[in-house]
Amino acid sequence: MHKVIIFNKTGYDPFLDFIKAFAILSVLLGHTFPYLEETGYSLWYGMQVPLFILIQVFHLFKKENYKLNVSQLIKRIFLPYFIVQSILLFALFLHGSDINRLIMEILNGGGIGPGSYYPWIYLQFAILLPLIKPFFDQGSKIKLAVVSLFICESLEITSSLIGLSDSLHRILAIRYLFLIYLGWIWVKDGIVLNTKTLLLSLLSMGAIVYFEYFYVPTEPWFYDTAWKTHRWPCYFYVSTLLCGFLYLIYNKTKELSFFIKMTRVLAKCSYEIFLLQMMAVAIMPEMNFIQNNLLRFGMRFTLIWAFSIIGGYYFNIIYNKIIKK
Repeated sequence: MHKVIIFNKTGYDPFLDFIKAFAILSVLLGHTFPYLEETGYSLWYGMQVPLFILIQVFHLFKKENYKLNVSQLIKRIFLPYFIVQSILLFALFLHGSDINRLIMEILNGGGIGPGSYYPWIYLQFAILLPLIKPFFDQGSKIKLAVVSLFICESLEITSSLIGLSDSLHRILAIRYLFLIYLGWIWVKDGIVLNTKTLLLSLLSMGAIVYFEYFYVPTEPWFYDTAWKTHRWPCYFYVSTLLCGFLYLIYNKTKELSFFIKMTRVLAKCSYEIFLLQMMAVAIMPEMNFIQNNLLRFGMRFTLIWAFSIIGGYYFNIIYNKIIKK
């Protein structure tokens, strides 16, 4: 068995759009579907943030020269984030939520709503990646793998020894650092599927199963956190075998014009969809007036998805028109 999936390093790559589309739908599913452990959440649709980070690393590392554009970062990432957070804060305040509690939630967790930590993770990677790119450009795979594993495991031990709070750990990028090495591998080799990478992926998958279903505290070797499966042993499976499965699905569907069109729309508007689902999940009422549990769940689920995707689509169009003026 030997298969190599090569990404386009000089132009548009529709498979990356497919991964982004899968990741944003996984965000919605993960934040609206109640049976996470029963559906193997951590093995597929619970890896949305690692997938987004892999794409971020790939896009930056594929460029020979890259400089952080602070203005673009503010306009593209943080201005729409602050707009949504402001609206959400005002809406919850009008609904009767205590303003002091809301402000403390923002200060402790980086924002209100599911996934509100992600822009802060994105920012840390946006700052860090240009700084370390020269070291990766000159390094070998073995050397960089050893250094990356050493740093990641040292951070696990340090987090454990100092008793890092989960609220701070939530907004720090340290649990995702090994994805830098794996994203660099995407640039250098693509996704390589052979006997060795399959075995490593299965070991990585085994780590996910252990941390999700059989975990007992193993500090200081692994920091005891709510983010059990977002740590370095779990990511090789994500970057290799999981994305290999996604490529298989992509290959089977890439001739379907409607499917590809929807994939591009979801990928293009993924950030705006993410922002609006944060708002929708936080403010959508539980609809307790509906007596049937299944119908109540289905109604709320449908409204959140519709508001997030349709709203995200128009948010993307309107916001980009405004900032281009």
